[in-house]
Amino acid sequence: MMQCRYQLKVTAKEYAGALAEARCQRCNITAGELLVRAQTLEVCGEEFGYDIVTGEKILVAVALCPECHRENHLDSQEHHNPCQVAARLSREHLV
Repeated sequence: MMQCRYQLKVTAKEYAGALAEARCQRCNITAGELLVRAQTLEVCGEEFGYDIVTGEKILVAVALCPECHRENHLDSQEHHNPCQVAARLSREHLV
């Protein structure tokens, strides 16, 4: 797995919650199907909104298969960006 900044700040509770469904929240592959491939689900953050007081982005933990997690970190130039929010903003040409 490539570096993911969100994984440095996700709590154990958020991590467990994201993995509770046991499937990728993008492509729906199950944890069992990934196990056959010798892969596991990974946790990343998905932008939910902004804190009104601080203006800080609110991220929720989501379970992704390794391929979807990799794609979540690609910017508009298809380069890896460890900040998935910055990568998305780049892909959507918002920065």
